[in-house]
Amino acid sequence: MNRLTLVHLTFLGMGKTPAAVEFDPGLTVVYGGSDTGKSYIEKSVDYMLGAGELKPIPESKGYSRILLGLRVDDGRVMTLSRGLEDSTIDVYNHDVRTLTAGPADATLSFKHNPNSQGNISRYLLKTLGIDGLKILRNSLGKVRLLSYRDLVRLSVIDVTRMGAERPPTLTTGMPQNETGEKSVLKLLLTGTDEPAGPTAPTREEKKIGKGQVAILDRLINDNRSKLTIAANQSELREQLTRLQSSLDAVTSRTSQLITSRSTLVRRRRDLEASGSAAQQRASEVRELLARFTLLRQQYESDLERLRMVGEAGNLLGYFQTGTCVFCGAEPEHQHPGHHLAETTQLAAAVAAEQRKTTELHRDLLSTTGDLEAQAADLNAESAAHAEQLTHIDSELCALEEQLEPLATDTSEVIAARSRLEQELAIHAQIEQMEDMKASLSDAVPAPPPARADGIPAADIADFEQAIHQTLQAWDVPGENRVTYNPTTAEVSVDGRPRGSRGQGMRSIIHAAFTVSLARRNTTRGLIHPGFIMLDSPVVTYRQPENREANPELMTHDVVEHFYQDLIDNPPGQVIIIENGTPPAAIAEQARIYAFSADDSERLGFFPPQEQTPTD
Repeated sequence: MNRLTLVHLTFLGMGKTPAAVEFDPGLTVVYGGSDTGKSYIEKSVDYMLGAGELKPIPESKGYSRILLGLRVDDGRVMTLSRGLEDSTIDVYNHDVRTLTAGPADATLSFKHNPNSQGNISRYLLKTLGIDGLKILRNSLGKVRLLSYRDLVRLSVIDVTRMGAERPPTLTTGMPQNETGEKSVLKLLLTGTDEPAGPTAPTREEKKIGKGQVAILDRLINDNRSKLTIAANQSELREQLTRLQSSLDAVTSRTSQLITSRSTLVRRRRDLEASGSAAQQRASEVRELLARFTLLRQQYESDLERLRMVGEAGNLLGYFQTGTCVFCGAEPEHQHPGHHLAETTQLAAAVAAEQRKTTELHRDLLSTTGDLEAQAADLNAESAAHAEQLTHIDSELCALEEQLEPLATDTSEVIAARSRLEQELAIHAQIEQMEDMKASLSDAVPAPPPARADGIPAADIADFEQAIHQTLQAWDVPGENRVTYNPTTAEVSVDGRPRGSRGQGMRSIIHAAFTVSLARRNTTRGLIHPGFIMLDSPVVTYRQPENREANPELMTHDVVEHFYQDLIDNPPGQVIIIENGTPPAAIAEQARIYAFSADDSERLGFFPPQEQTPTD
């Protein structure tokens, strides 16, 4: 991740001499008398990094614009510009030291907004490459986005917080923020943010959940009252499986019988059609035979008549006198032998007619014989059809007798299956409502409270060791055995909680806490803004002679070792604001500002122009 370095803090105003301090990338010390604007530097930096307000002081009168120069690890320089009462911060992507009318590269709200990128918090987090990390918001497990202010409160420590009794982790002193503040330290020590996991239900959610549970209980009871089979879902499913197997068997048998019946019905229909055709043909044959019988009788009558005519013609021709019976000729016109010729002709004609009629009669008899044979065949065929139809009807009757119970069984099995399916559907509804009930906040065990103090023991031990080494390096009296209680966020040294110590020890332990956190995280590449600003970390210094009476008072050695350690083992950029004069030994290795101190050229942060800064 990137880190930031403070470059300069500059106050500008029309007609005013700029008030500015340059920050060394290593150690910067601002010291001097009271009311010289030292702490105002810390408050101004805090204001430029997103604090809500900066109370003016008399010396700031006439100044309207504050510039804070920042340098990013990758070499970029940016300048934050904000008016003394502005709610927005202009960002310039270059170094700005004077009032400018040029447009800013970005204008951002000072206030963190997790739902918007248009604020200085998200902008700086994005610059550091840690935008979007989550920390706990409360013990219910709800999370929120990390704010840059969360980091600033652990790196910019004012004089009040430096010696306050509350633990350094609890930066705001507001109980409702403690979970979030512990979560911030956890993030810095572990480098791991909080997952957005399940959260415990709120009181309102519990209240709503109870009402929903009551409704679900009533619906579940109503559905249970509809159950008619004393069996659970597994047993019902087994019964359903068996019923389905039975139904499949019955259906298969029924299908076979219906197929057989269909075949028989088709055969019967074909036989009926064939029989009908045979009957039709037999009827036609009978009708022809009847006609041919009449014709045969006519032929036989004709033949009998011709025979009689032949016989009668001969007799009449030989024995009758008078008019010729053949030609009607009168006797006077008849010549001798007349009747002989006529008789011969008649006999010939009758014989010819008899032959013709006889042939026709013979043909008729032959045809009649064929028809009678056909009639016999047709009668036999009809009889066979009738016999087959009777047999088919018998088979159909047998099939119907088999189908009837199968149809009954099928209906019963289907009805039973329907009841089982209804029971299973009710069970499914009950199960679904039980699941819904279980999903409600008060129906399930509330998840364990989110543990902002759930810091791995190894990280805690590592951090405790870092503070111990710092206190040792500063030559703080005692063995400096450090313990950090992640539950209370309290730091104890040699078994005594920091809050129970005197202000001097509270301040030096707070300073050691802040310096050690910066040093540890910088060394390990963990999250940290890159700079720390401490206001009055060793201000309670007392002379060594008081040491015996009050062993917690800081000695010269502590102050000297404090500064020397920051030079020898820098935790990043450090800005110290103190009343006391830093050791002369660090003068060449640190940027030092002396306000209203001996031999100092500067009376305070704001230069005296129209008036001298108030002491």
